[in-house]
Amino acid sequence: MTDFSNYHTIKPKNTKQLYKEILKIVTIIYNEVTPETVKNRKNKEEAKMSDAQIIAIQLLIETLGKSQNRGYQFLKANFPKLVNYLERSRFNRLVNALMTVTRAIRKRLNANNLKEHKIVDSCPLPVIKFGRAFFGKRLRESSSYGYCASKKEVYYGMKIHAIVDIDGNPNDFIITKANLDDREAVHELTDVVKVDILFGDKGYVGKIEEELYQEKGIKLYSLQKSNSKNPLPKVFRNIVSKLRRRVETTFGQLVELFNIQRVRANSILGLQASLEVKFLCFNILSLIGGSTQISNVINFY
Repeated sequence: MTDFSNYHTIKPKNTKQLYKEILKIVTIIYNEVTPETVKNRKNKEEAKMSDAQIIAIQLLIETLGKSQNRGYQFLKANFPKLVNYLERSRFNRLVNALMTVTRAIRKRLNANNLKEHKIVDSCPLPVIKFGRAFFGKRLRESSSYGYCASKKEVYYGMKIHAIVDIDGNPNDFIITKANLDDREAVHELTDVVKVDILFGDKGYVGKIEEELYQEKGIKLYSLQKSNSKNPLPKVFRNIVSKLRRRVETTFGQLVELFNIQRVRANSILGLQASLEVKFLCFNILSLIGGSTQISNVINFY
């Protein structure tokens, strides 16, 4: 098993170098995590592009800040050798079909992250504009009305729950309906992410703290409300607040650089595939340029 904890690379100077670096990382992990039944599936030898190349191209499109279709057209116009072997619709279908492989690569890349201290938070995922929510059909069965405390507004859609390490690198995520309480998602997230101490905001105050400690030995520290009977010491509150800003920065990058709130999928499978690529892209760019340098890596061209 390849250890990426001490992985170093030179900052790519152009799009081709970035693609080669992404492809190298994806290929290494693909060979480790992909079952032989997938590698040697029927008619695989007739494919003009490898699975690793398809995933790497989609990751490259994410770094360009474009939608899947516009990114494909951009690469076809500027780097025709990368995508000329596949038509756009076929490429889109393959990206969705490889979602489980993409998820396995992302989880493997985060497997070496054994940092004990992590942060949990959620981010709104509007699916339909509020004014059209009553008539909209997109992802209807998976959506609901929810409230965004930071913007103080009601929206219609879903919610992304994520656990992030203290460096701001997302370890894992799940998507739920917008009306699901943040505390309910913590149980599922902590089943798949190794963590001993977890930090959260006011939305995680309650019995969840005791439940996590008794069931999993996880200590959850939340920014308690001002009228709390047992407030945390001021020094400790300042530490938690500082850590909380890390996860807010991570979600800000995911929104601004990777457009996670731009939902174009018409199925939950398509949405999940899109988010898997975006989160994997964040992880790989963190590996290449450091979590604080993601915007620099993306904007180099």
